[in-house]
Amino acid sequence: MRPSSLLIAVSALTSTLVASLAIEKRHSNAWPEAIRSYYVAAAKSLSSIPASTLASLSPSSCNVASAEMPSISGLPPVTPGLSLYHVAVGRGTQNYTCDIAHPSTAPVAIGASAILYNTTCMSCIAPEALDAIPSSSLLLPTPKENNVLLPAQAYISGHHYFSDLTTPTFNLHTAKTNFGIQFAKVLTKVPVPDDKQQLGQDQSKAVPWLKLSSANAPEGLGSDSSPVKEIYRVNTAGGSPPKTCDASPASFEVQYAAEYWFWG
Repeated sequence: MRPSSLLIAVSALTSTLVASLAIEKRHSNAWPEAIRSYYVAAAKSLSSIPASTLASLSPSSCNVASAEMPSISGLPPVTPGLSLYHVAVGRGTQNYTCDIAHPSTAPVAIGASAILYNTTCMSCIAPEALDAIPSSSLLLPTPKENNVLLPAQAYISGHHYFSDLTTPTFNLHTAKTNFGIQFAKVLTKVPVPDDKQQLGQDQSKAVPWLKLSSANAPEGLGSDSSPVKEIYRVNTAGGSPPKTCDASPASFEVQYAAEYWFWG
């Protein structure tokens, strides 16, 4: 990400916040709750940053050592000695299949697909705004990577998908950046407590928070090219399937978003 791009993004965000918060005061019910929460959190985060700091922002100047990853009870901490490598917001779908001949059975998860957006600097300069992104992003359509008119497309850092049914993969290699490719396996899965639930537009509950570790690549895919050892999926929004397959098609997707924290 070019320093100038980051500065433009921060400046644009600041201007948008001023305007939107003014509207918020006059029309408190005009904004969906998730969008209101995002703008309020972003304004709070940015208001504490000196103008001189904003003016000099660049990817290399972000002190990620000060970033604090969200946590919930039951999610193991990062292994001592590891450092924060990358932070991204994933926006996409959780994917499921159903045995339509047995509608009382539960849907089966078959992976996920998401675009990853680089929020590494945001994790340390505007953490409250970052935490508000997953729920607010679900109010927008699933992003299409070929839509170059969307400003957020400039911050794509990669893609999340499954190389097979059991191997979540994080391909952080794009035409502009290369943070490597990481194959992973789930170590810990923690259901989201009620006080942290962020529902999707379809009222789907948030998928569990996860701790993942690096894993061997599936046969034929070579090896990973990333220093990452552990990955956390936190602050999830939406993505969970219905309890049973009743009225569901043989395969379907559920919109979700989450923060992904990479440690190496």
